[in-house]
Amino acid sequence: MIAVFAALQGEVSACLASLEVTGNREVGGFPVTEAEGAVVCQTGLGRRAKDAAETVLAEYHPATVLSVGIAGGLHENTSVGDVVVCEHVDHESRRGSGQEDTVACHPGLVTAAEAAAGGLGLNVITGSSITVDEVAWGADEKATHHAWKSHTIVEMESYWIGEAAAAKRIPFLAVRTISDGPADPIVKTGAVRDDGTFDQDALLAYLREHPDDGPRLTQMAEHSRLAFGNLAIVMAGLLPPLIQHLHRDVC
Repeated sequence: MIAVFAALQGEVSACLASLEVTGNREVGGFPVTEAEGAVVCQTGLGRRAKDAAETVLAEYHPATVLSVGIAGGLHENTSVGDVVVCEHVDHESRRGSGQEDTVACHPGLVTAAEAAAGGLGLNVITGSSITVDEVAWGADEKATHHAWKSHTIVEMESYWIGEAAAAKRIPFLAVRTISDGPADPIVKTGAVRDDGTFDQDALLAYLREHPDDGPRLTQMAEHSRLAFGNLAIVMAGLLPPLIQHLHRDVC
């Protein structure tokens, strides 16, 4: 079985597009969708992913763990919609601490993801991610994150999921699609709740109070659609073969 962790509703939907759903339940307060050969957990944002991963791994005992979703691009050579397959993930709190708690991704899973995305015509970058506790709202924050170890992307969950997998010696992979570039600001609308659900009323209220931000929000929505769409494509190319491979090994 594969355990897939994603923070947002849209990311979960992208993962499920290629799977046959068999049921839905809550595990430790986190929504989990069960499918043939996989479970997909919606972690919500940030450090919630630590509790979600530890709880779900203890419940299901999967053979493989994936952290998937969208992310901010940090490198000038990245573009919105690119697929980033991570070789390792760091957490920002380790910067300057003298600790080297890098979470490594499984080389075989990295190769499988590269092949899946590349075979579907997507632009694939093999790189690394920095997990942060606060959204990188603008170019200054992104530049600071990139300056540490030249990470390719920034997001808020993969380190915690990878750490939980490493504690149980389960092969781990982080795959993300880029939704905003290194110079792209993110408008703080308050529309994304901590649990990863979307509050449309909050977005509409923000637009009424800040109508001048409409064009930027429209661009953000277009970029997100591309990132979510490419995430669904790469998951459709990656998950079913991985599930079949694990099923053959078990049988």
